[in-house]
Amino acid sequence: MALLLVVSVFLPALRLNGVVSAAEKTESEYTLTTEPTINTNRLVDHAKYGEGKFYLKTTYAFPDNVTLNNGDFMVYHVPNEFKIEVDSTTDLKAPNGETIASLTTEKATNTAKITVTNEEYFKKFNENKQIVASFTVVWADHVEKNKEYEINIPGAGVYHLTRIVPDVDPTGFTKWGVQDSDDPNYVNWRIRVNRYAKSYTGVNIQDTIPDGQVLASEITGYYFPDWENGYGRTKLDSAHVQVTDKNHFSITPNGDGTLDHKGLFILYRTRLTKPVDQVTKRVLNNVSVTTNEEAQPIDFEGFAPITTTDGIGGGAKSDEVALEVTKKLEGKALEKDAFSFQLLDDKGNVLQTVKNDENGKVKFEAIKYKEAGTFKYTIKEVNDNKPGYTYDANVLKATVTVEDVLGEKLASVKFEDSKKEFTNTYAAKEAKLQLEAKKVLNGKAIEAGQFEFELKENGKVLHTVSNDANGKIQFPELTLTEEKTYTYTISEKAGDVAGVEYDPNAYEVNVVVKDNGQGQLVATPDTKNITFTNVYKAKPDKKTITATKVLNGKELEADKYEFELKEKESDKVVATAKNAADGTVTFKEIEFETAGDYTYTITEKAGSEKGVTYDTAKHEVKVKVTDNGQGQLVATVTDNNPTFTNTYKAAETKATITATKVLNGKALEADKYEFELKEGNKVVATAKNAADGTVTFPAISYDAAGPHTYTITEKAGSEKGVTYDESTHNVTVNVTDNGEGKLVADVKDNNPTFTNTYKAATTTATITATKVLNGKALEADKYEFELKEGDKVVATATNAADGTVTFKEIEYNEAGSHTYTISEKAGSEAGVTYDTTKHEVTVEVVDNGAGQLVATATNNNPTFTNTYKAATTTATITATKVLNGKALEADKYEFELKEGEKVVATAKNVADGTVTFEDITYTVAGNHTYTITEKAGSEAGVTYDTAKHEVKVAVVDNGAGELVATVTDNNPTFTNTYKAASTTVNITAKKVLNGKTLEAGKYEFELKEGDKVIGTATNAVDGTVAFAGIEYKEAGDHTYTISEKAGNEAGVTYDTATHKVTVKVVDNGAGKLVATVTDNNPTFTNTYVASSTQVNLTAKKVLNGKKELVAGQFKFELKEGNEVIETATNAADGTVTFKAKDFAKAGVYTYTITEVKGNDENIKYDENSYKVTVEVVDNGAGKLVTTVTGNNPTITNTYTEPKKEEPKEDPKEDPKGEQPKGDLPNTGGADFTAFSTILGLVLAALAGLVYRAKKVD
Repeated sequence: MALLLVVSVFLPALRLNGVVSAAEKTESEYTLTTEPTINTNRLVDHAKYGEGKFYLKTTYAFPDNVTLNNGDFMVYHVPNEFKIEVDSTTDLKAPNGETIASLTTEKATNTAKITVTNEEYFKKFNENKQIVASFTVVWADHVEKNKEYEINIPGAGVYHLTRIVPDVDPTGFTKWGVQDSDDPNYVNWRIRVNRYAKSYTGVNIQDTIPDGQVLASEITGYYFPDWENGYGRTKLDSAHVQVTDKNHFSITPNGDGTLDHKGLFILYRTRLTKPVDQVTKRVLNNVSVTTNEEAQPIDFEGFAPITTTDGIGGGAKSDEVALEVTKKLEGKALEKDAFSFQLLDDKGNVLQTVKNDENGKVKFEAIKYKEAGTFKYTIKEVNDNKPGYTYDANVLKATVTVEDVLGEKLASVKFEDSKKEFTNTYAAKEAKLQLEAKKVLNGKAIEAGQFEFELKENGKVLHTVSNDANGKIQFPELTLTEEKTYTYTISEKAGDVAGVEYDPNAYEVNVVVKDNGQGQLVATPDTKNITFTNVYKAKPDKKTITATKVLNGKELEADKYEFELKEKESDKVVATAKNAADGTVTFKEIEFETAGDYTYTITEKAGSEKGVTYDTAKHEVKVKVTDNGQGQLVATVTDNNPTFTNTYKAAETKATITATKVLNGKALEADKYEFELKEGNKVVATAKNAADGTVTFPAISYDAAGPHTYTITEKAGSEKGVTYDESTHNVTVNVTDNGEGKLVADVKDNNPTFTNTYKAATTTATITATKVLNGKALEADKYEFELKEGDKVVATATNAADGTVTFKEIEYNEAGSHTYTISEKAGSEAGVTYDTTKHEVTVEVVDNGAGQLVATATNNNPTFTNTYKAATTTATITATKVLNGKALEADKYEFELKEGEKVVATAKNVADGTVTFEDITYTVAGNHTYTITEKAGSEAGVTYDTAKHEVKVAVVDNGAGELVATVTDNNPTFTNTYKAASTTVNITAKKVLNGKTLEAGKYEFELKEGDKVIGTATNAVDGTVAFAGIEYKEAGDHTYTISEKAGNEAGVTYDTATHKVTVKVVDNGAGKLVATVTDNNPTFTNTYVASSTQVNLTAKKVLNGKKELVAGQFKFELKEGNEVIETATNAADGTVTFKAKDFAKAGVYTYTITEVKGNDENIKYDENSYKVTVEVVDNGAGKLVTTVTGNNPTITNTYTEPKKEEPKEDPKEDPKGEQPKGDLPNTGGADFTAFSTILGLVLAALAGLVYRAKKVD
């Protein structure tokens, strides 16, 4: 359940506003219940009430289906019978501390408003949503007393209530409080005991100040015999007041607890130290009175209404003041951090700079006061010249008074201006806007001033303007002063220009004027481009375009030829037409609706009539259309009726003569043979054969009819192996006209055949091989080889000494492919491994086309390899390891054997130092050079041998099939050396200085071995003393002494001790010396003591009036805290001298000097407490120095001659001039109404009573 327990603000009883804005929640969206009370008691129908506060606890319950968004609000109207006392804005918080809404009250409209500010909270806690707030109202000024009113309190119903004069106290024992008007952190309390002046004995008054308040003043008062007048009043003796602590005090009236027909009026004040309850907005303060006459204690609870709660008791300590003022902004909503404010001290120094919050609160950080006194401050606003703002130049002055009460500092603040406000004004500058439009005239050029336009607002014509020569329409500038939307209309006035059709549209322009937040109104129109379009149009004109057709070569026929008329620019066909029999060509009539220049082209469409050559010319015809100014267009045609001429002629023909070429004996190749075509003895053309044997002569053209006879012969060639054809063939061509414009050629005896014959000569091929013998030299005829084709041995051969193997030559008489295999015959030679491979050789026999066979061998001359090899042998390589400095261990060191850069083997030493590599096997004779190196290790303290030793191995064949290995320079020696590394020790000491802060380099120390000083060092600021490190290269024992060198610093006692430090150095066996230090870092302690000092504390006694000061006349006390440490009396000259005070320690000592009050009734004693502060500091040079503040104060008494008559007293005067505000508490009894009535009379006389009491004192 989302029940919100919120911090509430005092508000009046409210009536719902009937007007619902966009974000206002309606009554249908919530249920309102109100619980009205007064002073924690439920409101009673038909009851009578005085001038108290009416509390209203209002609860809004929202169904789950109602969503609360930021900005949603409820507005109340306070019933006319009540009024709101103060303008305020307060955050409303949920139980988890989240701010969920704000509450704003306004005196001027007597309304209150709750606004949702945390919609996310209500999303998380949507079920059973509630907002609870409490408010207070008071009687409205116009409500009459003793008259019953019917009041409708929303959510609570109708109450019948009567306003009355407050009743007097029915019991005679009352306590009430009033919030201080100067500093709302204080409450002025009043206790009235025995108001009816009965006789009581054994009276004891116990006052308990609750948590959240502390006593903040002296406790004063007076006895009165009659509350209604101010006579016979006597002062409460402060000796009869016992203050236990800051929350408890008691009073024993007259010192013996008697009140003999007198009452007692008690006054004091408290300071609030905790936040005030935001629901009840009041603080309580209880008192209990016991008497001998009453069986039970008289307990009564006092309360003080709290009108101002902002910043009150907000956890601040009593010796702190947090200054707070209010920021108001007129003309615009105030934003958080909008303005800056400075807090200045009385010297004009800026102490703090803060900014306002969203509610206008300007809160400075709390200032803590250590001393009593008066402190003046000034608060001013920083003018940062934001555009549009007028800043408040006033300054607010505040005075903080700090008093020492019961050993505590109590600070209070008073502002000279009780409003404590800065008010700025925001006003944005007016916006300027010039509306424009555009005029378009279609049909002819627009002229300046040709058309008129009107700008209207709400039907009223604001401006009338005309267009310029460019069609621009510009209205005079508008001045806009309000932040709203302006609506204008722009329209054209109808005219009477001939041929013009006017634009009838009226355009609406909405101009939104908004504040840009920078002090400027900005106008934004929603329409940027408005165009008025008029149209001018003259009557059209018509024209006919023609052409003429001419045909040469035969008679022209109608509709034989077609023509196109096109627009030149777009190439668009406007019309087509055909010729008449007389050659005329007429296009359809063209209508011109717009003035201008028009260019057309006329062309004849290409036809397909045989024998006709068409005219391809393109003729231009121009038409100029002008407006005669009378609404009529006139068209003028130039270059009309062009001529198109065609010619008829029959087309020529062609004949192609061919032959066929045949070649027997081989394939025919293209262009191999050439032929001649002759007419008579004239060679008409030549041609060569194609690959398929066709022979085609170039085509012969004929442009006239007639017969033609041709001969074809082959030209003799020189190709080898070819026999040429020498025959001659005749071909005839007869050319005739077919009567349709076309010549036709008829060829006879075409394509004769010419045959040639081809035959090629024989060829030979030689096949070879190569013999290789590895392992020894090759001998001639040692190995035999066979050449086979298929399974048939074609030839055999043996090797020559150089390894060549050559078979006998093979002859070929025709083209073809032959495959042979070559193999070596197996032998029995010792140590030889024979090659058993069979190699294939291919011989390709081809005709080269030039009468010759050609043989090509592939994979000829293959190699056969035999191998001779002797048996393997091995060699063993060794080394010797030597370690100086300690015993050698097995496998401690590793060695590498390399041949070139390749590692052949690795090995480690054995305990006796031998190093043996694995045997090396040799398969061939040869020489080998090896290097042996020791691998570098990381053994601590060992220096490794980096030498590189060479070992050679010679491998030879002994001729008996065996290899023999001989090793030289074998078994070299590698020597390593072991030595432990040095170590270093840092010897230190610690310097301590008692009595003051140690400084770096202040004291010096010596380090000795025997009598020899081996090092000196001074201290660091942290007391460390570090000598330079000592290096040890050998094992051994060392003893050192450390001592501080004596100095002469004032106030310092030096440490004379000598401290011994021992160092033992041993070898750890891992290459390292290790040092162990004993008794290192001893402490040397010096002591600093500054010499003491003295101060004489004095005072000055002054006695005003007609009486001389006498030595010893007045007594004075010197206190430290609450303890009197010395008393003294004045000398005749007024000097008061206390004994000299010795100070042996730095610090701040605070004393007070007060005069012991005497019993001379004619002397008004100075009751002030004068503070003297002695600040004792060490000058660092062995001496204490004092600074005294407030010494020798002047203590002034006043002597007044005795008066014969005592002035009358007015018991109704309040010592601080304050009257109780609001209701006095109802402490029980049915006559509360009567008590309220009498109280009004009492308050009227209170001011005079207080004044007189002060005069008597």
